[in-house]
Amino acid sequence: METTNGDGNWGRWGADDERGALNLVTPEAVLAATRVCTTGKVYSLALPIQREGVPIFDYRGAPQRLTLTNASDGDRFADFGAPSGLGANEDVLVLASHSITHMDALCHVFADGQMYNGFPAASFTANEGASRLDVTKTGSFAGRGVLLDLPRHQGVEWLAPGQVIDADQLEACRASQGTELRAGDILLVRTGWLDLFATGNAGSEQPGLGKDAVSFIDDHQIAAVGSDNAAVECIPFDGNEFLAVHIELLVKRGVTLIEHLFLRELAADGCTEFLLAVGGLTVTGAAGSPINPIAIG
Repeated sequence: METTNGDGNWGRWGADDERGALNLVTPEAVLAATRVCTTGKVYSLALPIQREGVPIFDYRGAPQRLTLTNASDGDRFADFGAPSGLGANEDVLVLASHSITHMDALCHVFADGQMYNGFPAASFTANEGASRLDVTKTGSFAGRGVLLDLPRHQGVEWLAPGQVIDADQLEACRASQGTELRAGDILLVRTGWLDLFATGNAGSEQPGLGKDAVSFIDDHQIAAVGSDNAAVECIPFDGNEFLAVHIELLVKRGVTLIEHLFLRELAADGCTEFLLAVGGLTVTGAAGSPINPIAIG
């Protein structure tokens, strides 16, 4: 089935396509993105990977950093020719693919038994993971990033828990900032939810995109969308439809999603346009990956 914006992107870049809307980030678009930098300031948009003090879904479990080798191992390195007092500290990391700041591969969500571009959900198996659409296909990209700072525009510290962000709110913020959007841009939406989380008073509800906001993404041919909340979309889900926006963006359009982004520093500096580089762990078969996105203002 070949569809385009409005109904989806299946077939738009061919029946075997596994990159989705990232096809919009052409080499020309990446080159143009390098020219938007004005200060050279480097921003990490990742939260620290740690057991406490960061948002973690219980079923995913807290990340663990375990020591593999250190000075307490004595002369363990003698077999390598190391004299006493010379050694190495090493770790073992245990964490979920969608832990803390992370990206979704296009195989992350399925609906009606199908993933993006019509690939069957059954092609993701327990032993092998994804045979199509895994994170190796979309895990590394760069382009022009644009921040829409909704709390600043709406004159609040953070959006109300559960607030549904629609296309009109996004457009009003864009117009107020005077921010131009171009095909292939990576859209970052600040809701302020992580700031609320930091107070210790965040509940289960979160502000985020509703289904109406998808038209804004279509109109501007956005390649990827990130936010500072847990799901990009609002919680509870718009219309109480489970993963409603994930279905519209990931499954129907192949738009990569990035979640739990640390956007406070960008917002404080008023940096709304930047070069953004995203690198996921290239784990064969994986449905997502922790990331440390880098923005250069």
